[in-house]
Amino acid sequence: MPRVLSVLPLLIVLFASGRAAEHAKGTGTASAEQVALITRAAEHQLEALENPVPFQFQERLEWNWGSETRSVIETNEGRADRIILFRDEPLNSDQQEKQEHRLKKLLSDRDAVKNELQDQKAETQRRMKMIKAFPKAFFFDFVGQEKGLLHFQFFPNPDFSPKDREAQMYRGMEGDLWIDPRQERMVSMKGKLVKDVSFGWGVFGRLYKGGIYEIGQTQVSPGTWRITTLNVDVKGKILLVDSFRFLRRETDTHLRRTPASMTYEAAVTTLLDNTSVSQQARRPLSSSSRP
Repeated sequence: MPRVLSVLPLLIVLFASGRAAEHAKGTGTASAEQVALITRAAEHQLEALENPVPFQFQERLEWNWGSETRSVIETNEGRADRIILFRDEPLNSDQQEKQEHRLKKLLSDRDAVKNELQDQKAETQRRMKMIKAFPKAFFFDFVGQEKGLLHFQFFPNPDFSPKDREAQMYRGMEGDLWIDPRQERMVSMKGKLVKDVSFGWGVFGRLYKGGIYEIGQTQVSPGTWRITTLNVDVKGKILLVDSFRFLRRETDTHLRRTPASMTYEAAVTTLLDNTSVSQQARRPLSSSSRP
């Protein structure tokens, strides 16, 4: 099963061609109170990542090579998942066998579980670094109020010096941000890279102008917000040679709270026993497909 690559924070839609020049020496028109609101909204997201509320849901992911849908169960110990659809079709017997083998290994191999949970923790840490840097990385313009949300446009702060590799892309990004002022939550961010961004003085890699990053949050229960939509499409190169395109579109649906008593092992067992989707197969898939 392909790893979910790290890429996640908060950004947003390309300005008119003169926008960057207009703000070259500006500091944004948002008031100090509005900037403080944006900072608090970022802090609330950090708190949510540090103390996550576990949910069960379906996660549809679209990649360069196709799509897959996963059944996900989060617990206080970590997340367990199982691919249940490939290219929107139920898995064939070979694909089901691969998924079952993976889940059984998680029940019997402590090292496999350790590696799985370490990867999840590392991903969370990367996201936290980007969220923490967000209010400092940009200047903000207040656009107005829309359906109870505050709309801001933002552009890079030239004095921002990223401390972490994850926040490097902020140096070339502009976009739009919508905030719920009552709950102090980031509801939506849509953005683009408006210039190339290099890593390691351009020796290690570069992200090309035009890449997009979009995020949508939903209040899934009173006071509990989650990122439920994500759209990333970026191109670049690594070590001046290898070009790449990373495409990931994510939609999470059918969310419901995980029982507080459910352990990680119980979540894996539940997924292993879940065959309801495979019984709905409309036609077999090629045994050479990815899952």
